Amino acid sequence: GVPFVLYEQYSRRDVCFLMNCEKDLSSVMYGMKRIKDDVFIFVTYHKKQTKDISKKYVDGKPDYADAFEDDLIFKWDSQIGKGLDSSYMKDVLEAERKHLLVKKSDAETSFYYMGQFTVVEARNARKEDNRGRMQPITKVTMKMQHPVREDLLRYLQSNITA
Repeated sequence: GVPFVLYEQYSRRDVCFLMNCEKDLSSVMYGMKRIKDDVFIFVTYHKKQTKDISKKYVDGKPDYADAFEDDLIFKWDSQIGKGLDSSYMKDVLEAERKHLLVKKSDAETSFYYMGQFTVVEARNARKEDNRGRMQPITKVTMKMQHPVREDLLRYLQSNITA
């Protein structure tokens, strides 16, 4: 079974610990981490807006189109430079169990465990990087195993005041 409880909060280190990683991989667990038959997608729902207009993205983080369309469908962009045939995307698509963890903003250190999902669609696209070069990405449509709890969905989607 999977040692995670729906909508409980977990840090990257918790995920590592619960998955019995040989070592603490929390520092390298950004965006996506494959651990044996499981893959974990970590999403920050609201990206910081950059005030520096010379930079397209804050800290070189592109404005990934990560968002819930409704309580079942989540749209996710792969890391920039990772097309459909990259080993990165193979890790996502071939993992037996796929898990989504979401936090509202960078101010939060823990992620809500949103449960398992299946990939409904994955297609190649392109995105501009910080240097203005077009790079491959993969646009993924996920379908959640459980409809997301309404209060949590509202919380994630509400605007951040901080």
